[in-house]
Amino acid sequence: MRHAMSVAAKREWAREMAAPFLEMKNISKAFGAVRALNDASFRIDRGEIVALLGANGSGKSTLIKILGGAVKNDAGTIAIDGKPVRISGSDASRKLKISVAYQELSLLPLMTVWENVMLGHYIPGRFGRIDEEANREYVRALLVQYDVPCGLDDYPSHLPPSTLSMIEIVKAVSWRPHILLLDEVTATLHHTEVELLFNNLRELAASGTAIVFVTHRLGEIYRIASRAVVLRNGESVADLDLSKAEIDTVVYHMTGKMPEPASECVSSGDHETAGAVLSVEGLSIDGFVHNVSLSIRKGEIIGLGGLEGQGQSQFLRALYGVVPYSSGKITIEGKAVKYSNPADAVRDGIGFISGDRNRESVFAQRSIGENIYSARLAKYSNLSPISRSRVNKSTLRIVDDYQIRIGDINDPISSLSGGNQQKVVFGRWIFVTPRILLLDDPTKGVDVTTRREMHEFLRRAADSGMTVIMVSSDNDELLDLSDRIYVFFEGRIHAVLEGENKTEEQLVSAMLGLK
Repeated sequence: MRHAMSVAAKREWAREMAAPFLEMKNISKAFGAVRALNDASFRIDRGEIVALLGANGSGKSTLIKILGGAVKNDAGTIAIDGKPVRISGSDASRKLKISVAYQELSLLPLMTVWENVMLGHYIPGRFGRIDEEANREYVRALLVQYDVPCGLDDYPSHLPPSTLSMIEIVKAVSWRPHILLLDEVTATLHHTEVELLFNNLRELAASGTAIVFVTHRLGEIYRIASRAVVLRNGESVADLDLSKAEIDTVVYHMTGKMPEPASECVSSGDHETAGAVLSVEGLSIDGFVHNVSLSIRKGEIIGLGGLEGQGQSQFLRALYGVVPYSSGKITIEGKAVKYSNPADAVRDGIGFISGDRNRESVFAQRSIGENIYSARLAKYSNLSPISRSRVNKSTLRIVDDYQIRIGDINDPISSLSGGNQQKVVFGRWIFVTPRILLLDDPTKGVDVTTRREMHEFLRRAADSGMTVIMVSSDNDELLDLSDRIYVFFEGRIHAVLEGENKTEEQLVSAMLGLK
């Protein structure tokens, strides 16, 4: 005997049978030896708001970039309205009515707000010219709708981070997309700005726009999304109905482990400042870091953890004299310091290693020997000539000690593999034995063997009395190397983990801002 299907059951059955508006199936993407996505899948219907979640390195941003045309997938299929599509670039993405607001702002500093918003799709006027008044009026209406506190003729360089994020969102919305991708756009927004944004997103969804929402603030997803797709290690591991899934369940799928209450994992952070090599009191960086204090002793390896963009990298650069800070005090071995540039920090015994080798660490056109010697030159130079033989003789010892595989010491550093280039950068600073070594994701993108060697470098340096402060996006690296971990969340230290409290479950809970 057949049983009559309820109206609700019929609707659910119809939804499951119908093709999703957007469907990504078995998407894979590798960057060299690193697999960012591995058979990941995602779907969304018209008028739906779906959260895309995952820890650092889970593949969220790569999936968004594939849809936005910034990255091409290696394998898998994408379909819109049941029809296969190929997204070969950003233009192809926009033609498919897909628009993206990235966490890394795309605003051009020398263009005004209205020009940035309309870039690429200006409203035309007569004789093929831009109708400036029509464009300005369109942008003005959007700025009012989203309550963005800026003028049409303001320049991005003069505006605070939260305003820039709102402009980035307005820019994406201005294309009138059918699919709107928001990648960590609320990271710099204040509570009232988030509420206004959510109201506008609900209106967009009601009009049929499909919205993909990436965030690290898990509390937000229950206020704005109906479902959450969770990625872990490049794979889609869960598709959750948020009306039924509790936050611990979400975290479990993100990490593979149930979270532990923050009250059990947060250390007091009240470490003795007497005898500290580095003491920081109430340091703030406008828009990034808020009232951070910490104290670090000689020979410690300190980890700075947190999801990407929580202020830890800016904090590190403030210590090095790269990023100015608005308030606070930095004391090194009892002496108050405020470096106006990195050269002053280097002369005072501070070293810095970035995971972004090409932009911040290597001199690509210089030799291997010159790259190693550069820190010594910056620290001790009296402008007297230095012979190449002297450079080569002193730096070859570093090459031998740290097993850097080279052809000739005079070869350009660009002749080396990425891992060996990073070992050169490590050797550069070990060569001058700084009092404090700052590292920002130093092993990003290197192979497992090189990473293990770099960890050994750091342990040896700390054993010899060097103080090490390291930002890392790799939780295993933080847990393995650090004596203590300061976890950043929204520009503040949310937790301090050490001893038996220094576990992956507690680290993940703190990174997500769970209380």
